[in-house]
Amino acid sequence: MAGSVRGLGYALRRLRLLPGRANDLRNEALDRWAHALEKTARELAPKRTGDLQGSIKARVNYGSGKAWVEIEPGKTREYAYYVEKGTSKMADQPFMGPAAQVHRRTGERELRQAVPRFLGRW
Repeated sequence: MAGSVRGLGYALRRLRLLPGRANDLRNEALDRWAHALEKTARELAPKRTGDLQGSIKARVNYGSGKAWVEIEPGKTREYAYYVEKGTSKMADQPFMGPAAQVHRRTGERELRQAVPRFLGRW
C-alpha cells in the first residue's frame, strides 16, 4: 500500500486515551495535595478538645479539577476563624495559613511525580 503508515490506527487509539489519563493524573495529584494539607493543618491546630482538628476536611471535585481544605460548617467554623485570627482577649494561633504555606508547592510536585507514573506506562 503506497502512502500508508504502519501503526497509525494504534497510535490514534492511544491518543484518544490521553485526555482521560491526563484527568486521572490531575485527580491523583489534587487528592495527594489536599490530604497532605489537611494532615498538616490538623497537626498545627490547637488541641484543646479535638473538635477543631476533627472538623478540618479535604475536598476534591474530580469533575472540575478543584481541591480545597475547609472547616466543616457549624460552630467550629466560627471558632476556627477566631483561633486563626485571634480576638481582643485571645492571641492568634494560626494553623490553616501556615499549613497552606508549607504545601504551596506540593501540588506542583505531586503533578510532576504523577506524570511518569501515568504516561510512562504507555
